[in-house]
Amino acid sequence: MPAKVLPDKFGELFEEAVPLVSSQRHQRDSPPVEGGRWPVSVILRPPADSGLSRLLDRLSSEAAALAGPGHWHTGRSGSAHLTVRALETFRQVVDPSEPVVQRYQAALQSAAAAAGPAVIQVVGLTLTPGTVMACAVPLDDQADLFLDRLAEALGPDGWFEHPHGRRDIWYFNLLHFTTTITHPQRLIDWVTAHRFIPMGSTTIRTAELVRFHHAPDATRSHMRPHVLANANLAQQATASPAR
Repeated sequence: MPAKVLPDKFGELFEEAVPLVSSQRHQRDSPPVEGGRWPVSVILRPPADSGLSRLLDRLSSEAAALAGPGHWHTGRSGSAHLTVRALETFRQVVDPSEPVVQRYQAALQSAAAAAGPAVIQVVGLTLTPGTVMACAVPLDDQADLFLDRLAEALGPDGWFEHPHGRRDIWYFNLLHFTTTITHPQRLIDWVTAHRFIPMGSTTIRTAELVRFHHAPDATRSHMRPHVLANANLAQQATASPAR
């Protein structure tokens, strides 16, 4: 796939991130706290047995080998995901029986009923100020359709992302930085070498409502999604590919 399919945003993120990573001024994540990041969200995950899931897992390990120990392996199998919408700030306690969570679930089901399975391709890598990112491009219009239908179905419950406007890129984060980077220039060079290399695709048939838990690990710490509800993207696709 030609490089021109990459949204300009990915290039902007790379240009912003390189001097920050090079000088150790990058962003650093930490385990979530009440009112912070990593809230209840709607996500799309590649099937665990797919080639793309295995590829993202391997790329996460390769990036971590250059970044050094302690960073979060967000791209590892089971963790790698496309965020469709974050719904609130982080809460330590989330009860699936809460009225708001029940409304989230109803919105998820309604949006999924209007969209079909989403075909996603990874077309390269980039850096951001806080992550190593795999750049994703939908090969049909179903992911964007689901995103828009979810916003409609949530109504006032979609308040959290309203100030930021509609999401305009799709991506899998491979690594979240949490500390100093051992080999910043080698990491930059590695990402540069992979910026415009198509890396595989998959069909995602399930959307999930999740919360995240910090999963410390001696070698591959990450934020683990815990599924609160899921829904099949079962609507028969009728629109032509968007890209």
